[in-house]
This record gives sequence, C-alpha cells and structure tokens, in this order.
Amino acid sequence: MENWLSAGTSGFRMFQWEHVLVLVFIFFVSIGMHAYRISIRKMHIWKKILITGLIVSESTYHMWAVYNDLWDIQIFLPLQLCSFNILLCVLLLITDDRRLFAFVYLFGLTGAIQGLLTPELFQEPWHFRFIQYFVAHAFIVWTALYYAIIRSYTISWKLLFQSFLWLNMYALLVYIIDVAIGANYMFLLRKPSNASLLDFLGPYPWYILSLEFVALALSLLIFIPVKEKLDHMKKGHPPFEG
Repeated sequence: MENWLSAGTSGFRMFQWEHVLVLVFIFFVSIGMHAYRISIRKMHIWKKILITGLIVSESTYHMWAVYNDLWDIQIFLPLQLCSFNILLCVLLLITDDRRLFAFVYLFGLTGAIQGLLTPELFQEPWHFRFIQYFVAHAFIVWTALYYAIIRSYTISWKLLFQSFLWLNMYALLVYIIDVAIGANYMFLLRKPSNASLLDFLGPYPWYILSLEFVALALSLLIFIPVKEKLDHMKKGHPPFEG
C-alpha cells in the first residue's frame, strides 16, 4: 500500500497495453451510455455516481500530493483546463445549467480526450496516480456525454462563441497567475515535458495561437451532433428535462 501511494517512478509509457486497456474501457462505457440511454435516463442515481466520481478523484489527488509532500502552489491549484472542468462538471450536475454544459462539452470533453490520449503522467500502471488520472478524465468525458446523450442538451451558435470567449478570458486570467507565481498552468508559458499535441503546433509563443485554431476547430466538430439535436427540437421534440 505504501508503494501504491508513493510519489511513484517514471514508469508510464504512452500506448503501452495498460494505457490502451484503459482507453478501450472508457470508450466502451461511452458507447454503452448511448446504447442504453433510455434506461439510463430513468436512473437518477447516475448523477450521484458522476458527482461522487469527480469529487473523489480530485480530492484524493490533492490528498496524495500532501501525503507525499508534493503539493505546491505552482502545480496543484485547480487551474489546468481539466482540473477546472472537474469543478464545472460538479456545478453542472448540481444546477443543470446549459451554459456550463456548453463549456464542459466543448472544452472539457475535447481537453479530457486529449489528456487521455497524451497523458501528462509519469507514474507506472497501476499506481494510485495512474488510476486517479484516468478516472478523473473519464468522468469529465462521461459527464459531458451524459448531458449530450442522456439529457439531449443542445448548444446554440451564440452559446458556442460565448463559450469560446469565456475560454480565452479564463486563459488570460491563468496567464496572469502563471506569471505572478512562476507556474505553467494550461502550458501558457512553455510546453509540457511529455509528448503532446503541442509538439506539432510550433515553438513558443506561436503554439498558443495555433492552439486557438485547434480548439475552435475541435469545438466546431463536436458541436455538429448537438446542433443537429437543436434542429430536432424545433420540430417538436424538446430535450429531456427530467
């Protein structure tokens, strides 16, 4: 148990069989949400499961950092986009707010998928941090899909561009904090040390501009299915509100 909760070693290898196995599991759960969406819609316990998973994964992450004397203001503030989206997911599940859904779906979902594919992770399988990392990102994905698939939430063009504006305002705030405390949240001052999408987007600071276009392109891509449901709603089939 002590080794499982330790700081860990640099034993993670991207797309090793354990990584692929976790990705496959998350993928099939997501597919199952669509396949059994009618049954899940009647099971209100799903919201409790999602809230519990999000809170437990984030809180135990900070407990683990404190336990190993790793917690530092430059690393562990919940300012990374996925950490921020965990908080937004909890608020979304409590309030059912459509503006929160738009942000979580457009940028939480895409950010979490990118984090799942190219993790900023160093601990070996099945270390505590390895499990916690993938659980946290999976629950962001499942929360976004819960509202898109199960609750049939939709996003308007106006809300799409408002969300993109909010993302940039948040990034500006995080940049100011980064400069003030010498951190690198959202990788606004330098690229992560591990392989990531940013490696293909040019040197600093140009990769930030490139990332703007990537974020907009990805959000437009995943916007398509929820926009189609908006058209469906206009024909007299409103989204589920239960």
